[in-house]
Amino acid sequence: MQERQIQELQSLVVDLERERLARPPEKEQRSAPASRKRWEARNPVCSFRTSLEIKARLNEWRKKANLSFFDIMMVGLERLEQLELVNVLKSRISQKEESP
Repeated sequence: MQERQIQELQSLVVDLERERLARPPEKEQRSAPASRKRWEARNPVCSFRTSLEIKARLNEWRKKANLSFFDIMMVGLERLEQLELVNVLKSRISQKEESP
């Protein structure tokens, strides 16, 4: 009886070892260095989805003007800020004109 149990256990060990070897090896999870963590905290990722048409237009400008996506985004932000400033100034001028 004991011999049979030993054989079953040995068979189980062999099966477990085969299963372990059949799995791809797990990658070791290295933690990022502190400097990398600080850099990532100061420079977060900003991603977005877009249509194929807009992506093509972005790529066209990237090639034509040798700009990165970041550069294109900054131009757009600066333009929006200029428009906002113009609107604020227009609002102030109209308020001054309306007041006696």
